[in-house]
Amino acid sequence: MQLQITANALTLNTNESLNTAGRNQPAVSGTVLPSSLSSSEMLHASPVTKPVSPSGAGASIDPYTEEQQLNRDQRSESRKSSETNPQSEEQQLIRELAARDQEVRQHELSHAAAGGQYAGAPAFEYERGPDGRLYAVGGEVSIDTSPIPNDPEATLEKAEVILRAALAVADPSPQDRAIAARAAVMASEARAELAQQSRESDENAGTQREADQLRETRRSEELQSRIKDQQEENDSQAEKLQDFSQQLEAVNEKFAEINQKLIDAGVFKKLFAEGFIFDETV
Repeated sequence: MQLQITANALTLNTNESLNTAGRNQPAVSGTVLPSSLSSSEMLHASPVTKPVSPSGAGASIDPYTEEQQLNRDQRSESRKSSETNPQSEEQQLIRELAARDQEVRQHELSHAAAGGQYAGAPAFEYERGPDGRLYAVGGEVSIDTSPIPNDPEATLEKAEVILRAALAVADPSPQDRAIAARAAVMASEARAELAQQSRESDENAGTQREADQLRETRRSEELQSRIKDQQEENDSQAEKLQDFSQQLEAVNEKFAEINQKLIDAGVFKKLFAEGFIFDETV
């Protein structure tokens, strides 16, 4: 019978039967197993998701909290039961770590891609597996949640980007939801500020329109007054011209009358007889 006992990284092997174990000294060989076969080494003992309260300058998008702790507990239970089949349990643990690594990286990269210029590079926490490799078991992405001063329109656009980044994953963590809520508040404040600016702009525009209309009315009145004055002046000139024409006509008639009297008196002779047609070819 062969009995294998694993405890504290020490393996005891014996080929003696249990019946003869009391009579003869068994052949016992002690072998220290590699650390990778006995337990997994944590590079960071703290949980992957460190709660970070959003601040005015920025926050972190952390994907995992209770779920991560549950997964670690499950892996710990798997390691505790490794005395039944160590190699099988190690392979199972490696598969779990590899799946976790892929999930964490995809999660954080989704946040970073959606966050664009406002998101930092993903930061990961690692756990060393039984195969000696490092697997990402948690991570975070920092993101700037501060409003843009004196520019509510740009602040609104930034808040919408932050909101999409926080909810870019299928299962947002509580920290993701907190940042999304903060972004929603920032977007609401920016919209309110834009509405206020729009009202003020409309009021200013109305005042400006009234001023323009008043100025145009005054200009029109002045123009009409000038036209009226010019028309009156033209009428006056026309009357004067008409009077002058009448006076000139009277003078001409007077001259014609005098000439006729002179002709009748024989002072002047007519150059041409009545009905004479003057024709000269040049």
